[in-house]
Amino acid sequence: MSKPIERVEIITGIQRRRRYTAAEKVRLVEQTMQPGMTVSEVARLHGV
Repeated sequence: MSKPIERVEIITGIQRRRRYTAAEKVRLVEQTMQPGMTVSEVARLHGV
């Protein structure tokens, strides 16, 4: 039996970097300290 093909993401365009204010950074870090939250979960929620 063959293995299923894994998903491959190809980025073809130049995307602008998102700039976060100090207040936004603090809010994101505070979210990671909430019970049950992880850094990776907060990052996914905010598209980081």
